[in-house]
Amino acid sequence: MKNILFALFALLSLLACEKTIQLDLEQLDGVLIVEGSVNNQYQPQSVKLSKSRSFGSTGKAPVVSGAMVRVKDDANHEFRFVEKEPGLYVSEQAFAGVAGRTYTLLIEAEGKTYSASDKMNHIVDYDSLTYRLDEQEMKDPEDSSRFYEVLLYVKEPQETEDFYLFNFYRNGKLENDEGRTIYFSEDKLLNGRVDGLPFPIYYAAHDEAKIEILNISRNAYKFYSDLAANLGNDGGMFSGQPANVYTNLSGGARGYFLVAPVATGVLKLDE
Repeated sequence: MKNILFALFALLSLLACEKTIQLDLEQLDGVLIVEGSVNNQYQPQSVKLSKSRSFGSTGKAPVVSGAMVRVKDDANHEFRFVEKEPGLYVSEQAFAGVAGRTYTLLIEAEGKTYSASDKMNHIVDYDSLTYRLDEQEMKDPEDSSRFYEVLLYVKEPQETEDFYLFNFYRNGKLENDEGRTIYFSEDKLLNGRVDGLPFPIYYAAHDEAKIEILNISRNAYKFYSDLAANLGNDGGMFSGQPANVYTNLSGGARGYFLVAPVATGVLKLDE
């Protein structure tokens, strides 16, 4: 099977000597976890609030209800969010993020205040998707039906420093190994025009292939780099040391408030 972590979408790892790490497990319990985003699509934007659990606990993370959630931009626009379901807050009105503007998330929850800011970049100059048959993959006994390789064509601007997050879908389902795999890159690896870069997953006939390309900020890239390094740490001799994941949130909250435009490509595969 083709190694899906090829150069562009390789996860970052650090080599270090094995060392005993003393974790303050009490401080990891009950911390506010924020999953929020604003993109360039005219739609209701959303923020999820939950709490971290103590080490070794199982089940779903407890959600945070009754919070006051707002988003402001640097052009004096304010968007209020309402709790659509426990822990999920959705903007009262649809809006689209604008390139060049900075958006600030403001949260008041359980007597504490939190905030985070991120800037909307320009959208990626997406071109097209094509596909081809991978004859070697057709011989793979593990999955003989998935041997279509989807190729990405996109123009990457060289005059700016950019960072990217990639989401790959098969028939509407996000393929990220149940949250254990993240695909991201800095523009140094793209080197301008990208002609025929293969997706890291394979497809079957009549599948729908979809990609989302998010032009993220340097700080967001740092967050995903740290997160990937921790996800890839299996605790072995050559694993990196566990580390705190970068966050743009104040007040002791964890997670990230992501502001990024999304370029989307969809391709329906034929026989």
